[in-house]
Amino acid sequence: MKEETRKKITNCQVRAFMAFAESIRPGWRANLLAGAIIPLLKLAGVRKDVARRNIMLCLPEKGKKEREKILAESYESMIWTGVEMLAWQHDPSLIDRMVVEISGREHVEKALRDGRGAVLFSAHLGSWELGAAWCSRHFPFYGLVRHSDSPFQRELIETLRERSGLRTISKDSSMKHVVTLLKNNEMIGALADQHWGDGGMMVPFFGQETSTAPGPAAFSMLTGAPMIPVSFTRLEPFKFRLIVGKPLEHPKEMKRDEAVRCLTIRMNEEYERMIRENPGQWLWQHRRFREIITD
Repeated sequence: MKEETRKKITNCQVRAFMAFAESIRPGWRANLLAGAIIPLLKLAGVRKDVARRNIMLCLPEKGKKEREKILAESYESMIWTGVEMLAWQHDPSLIDRMVVEISGREHVEKALRDGRGAVLFSAHLGSWELGAAWCSRHFPFYGLVRHSDSPFQRELIETLRERSGLRTISKDSSMKHVVTLLKNNEMIGALADQHWGDGGMMVPFFGQETSTAPGPAAFSMLTGAPMIPVSFTRLEPFKFRLIVGKPLEHPKEMKRDEAVRCLTIRMNEEYERMIRENPGQWLWQHRRFREIITD
């Protein structure tokens, strides 16, 4: 198939999906869509075995009944994240109305006053899409993203994000580009709670040595931009709490490589805290511990 024909097909598919997205509203339409998909996803059990082993590995103190409850809630949270994103396509101002509680915003505002930008790190917890979109609407913020290999998925997700006002830069962008943004007092956001493959740093996460993204800490040490933990947790569908934590303290009297490792460990500790507080809203289906869970 010619590239031009492939692009036309992709564009038609995206337009059709966006027409559907714009028909979704909070209320009965969103409830009907979520209510139809959630049972199907639970029945299909996408990466259910991986999720169960992740929960057991991270939360061994939980009994089987409680672990199953966390797993079920995780699937529900995953679907609501998608449905909510569809629902704000017809009216992006819904993004602001969905955040009903905010604490710690002063930490971000102080970072901007200090003029060094900031590295905001969050997790695949609650609604990470809402979090990035909200930050872009309120701060000079860019989300670091990994683009899909599928042309349709890539164009669709980019369209959904652009409608929300989210500014993004690819994770494949040069370090110089990211550093320039921070030095211009911009902010970058990273979801660094997933496995980082061969290029990651082996540090503890829930007591297990596993590959973790060192980028947030490296950018912070290189530019002086503070690392700030941020979480958007769901109180109920379409209602969220934003919590901005205190910036991580930069290690003193350490070589840069040692300081980056120290900050990366502290980042994982913050992730553990976020997840323990809202275990049913984390994306347990990701193969976070590939060194241990191999399938």
